[in-house]
Amino acid sequence: MAFTGTILVVDDEKNIREGIKRFLEMEKHEVFLATNGQEAFEILTEHDFDVVITDLKMPILSGEKLLEKVMALKPYIKVMVLTGHGTIENAVAAMKNGAYDFFSKPVNTDKLIFSIQRALKEKNLTQENFQLKQQLSEKYGFENIIGSSN
Repeated sequence: MAFTGTILVVDDEKNIREGIKRFLEMEKHEVFLATNGQEAFEILTEHDFDVVITDLKMPILSGEKLLEKVMALKPYIKVMVLTGHGTIENAVAAMKNGAYDFFSKPVNTDKLIFSIQRALKEKNLTQENFQLKQQLSEKYGFENIIGSSN
């Protein structure tokens, strides 16, 4: 079962940004674009997303800083980091700071879509779990216990 989501793609390189957008739209995702981290953060304050895919090195506000801001504002969003300067140190730092996944450019689209599907499935399971807990609480919570003492 394929999940679809709302995705924000952030990259200062137009060809990469547009290419990822076209690919994700073919996979039936709703895609928004931003050219830098500051623009992305402004969009994030207005809209909700399932996934943010961001370049690591950008002018104005870097992908590292954007990741920090997303984790502080909306930690449930899955952030995937792209970089043309991929090192193990960059990947480890991004993951420690809350990134869901890390990709080197050029992006392997099969791996990207697999990671997006995994993130969307995880988010869906988390939402289902929350809803089930809420239903159990409503049915069996303390407010439904009726008692008397003499």
